[in-house]
Amino acid sequence: MSSFTNVPMLIQQMQQEIRQKRYTLALDTIRELEKLNVSRKQILWHKALLESKVGNLHVALAYLKELDSDDLHAIKLQQTIVDNWDTYTQIIAEYNDAISEIQLGFGENALQIIDHAMELAGKLPIPIELYRMKTVLLARYESGTLSRYTAGLPMYVLDDPTIKRVVAAEPPRPDIARPVPKPKVKRKLKKEAAVLLASIATVLLVFFIWLIANLMSQPEVATESKAIAPVKKPAITETEPKKDEPVQEVVVKPEEQDELEFVSNEAANMYYNEGYRQFVKEDFPAAVVYFEYAMRTEDTDYFTDDASYFLASSYLREKKYEEVVEIAKAFRKEKDENYKESPYRDGIRLQESRALWKLGEDTQAVSILDELINKPDEDWVTYEARAMKKLVEDGGSGSEVDEEAS
Repeated sequence: MSSFTNVPMLIQQMQQEIRQKRYTLALDTIRELEKLNVSRKQILWHKALLESKVGNLHVALAYLKELDSDDLHAIKLQQTIVDNWDTYTQIIAEYNDAISEIQLGFGENALQIIDHAMELAGKLPIPIELYRMKTVLLARYESGTLSRYTAGLPMYVLDDPTIKRVVAAEPPRPDIARPVPKPKVKRKLKKEAAVLLASIATVLLVFFIWLIANLMSQPEVATESKAIAPVKKPAITETEPKKDEPVQEVVVKPEEQDELEFVSNEAANMYYNEGYRQFVKEDFPAAVVYFEYAMRTEDTDYFTDDASYFLASSYLREKKYEEVVEIAKAFRKEKDENYKESPYRDGIRLQESRALWKLGEDTQAVSILDELINKPDEDWVTYEARAMKKLVEDGGSGSEVDEEAS
């Protein structure tokens, strides 16, 4: 699978991990994207953002300085880090003190220092190193509280490999006595209660016998069946023979199909997820159906630009090039922010150029490719556009591109 397919999938995966607050996994995805010639500016920004989410403010600040961006969100994040730098420095100092205590063999003291550092953090994101150290120390000294502690950890902390290993490998402590439940003593019925129950049972039995005896003593009542009235034969009357007339064919007009109804955001999201699964399995006809349903939502949501991109990709692999061009045009006309700032905006433009080339519109295709090649930030789209333009200029048939896209 080429970078043309890999990059959008990884971007979609990263966005989903960020929405789920699984920042550790999102950082791993960013590192994979970094290997695929994605825009360095975007890589640095997302690294800075995610490192700040996991509490590594010094790392986030280093990425922001390397980014050197005038964008409002980058400036705001950098200012937030600078404003809380003193508190963060104290937290790191406490962490270093805890390491010193561990090296001296005073692990329980280190645990108290870590607790104090976490309280000191307040609303700041707690560095993930503190979570790691506390998890290890609890497993060593206070294993009875480990499960309760890990139950309240954020998702990105639970995804950390070190914490996963500690929690999974924690054995039961043999030196802690386990409470053994005492067997329950069966309570015996008192004599008065036993006599009362026996009396009730006797009364019920007598009543039941009396009821059966009364039913059997009642005489049977004969019922006469109603007489069935004889059916009169219909009178035969002479009728004039009718002339045979040709049967007129009834032409049924086909009903006009109603316009596709809108679906709720929840249903559209469900269709999108299923379409994406079919796309990954390379069942493109099925993917087209689900993505088309996903596009029927009344309000644009975070997944609608994704659905447009993968719908166009599915059509491209099904060689339905006119549909690809129409989707790309509709994408450009959208005024919603999800489309204007979409990471798929350049990618779907590249798909449009490919479809135009397959339709024989080489001039329009090259025009779009030049636009993508000359855009300010070089990324995977720029690389693909250069390679595709070379094929067009060399007079390629497009079969190589189809193989690469699939």
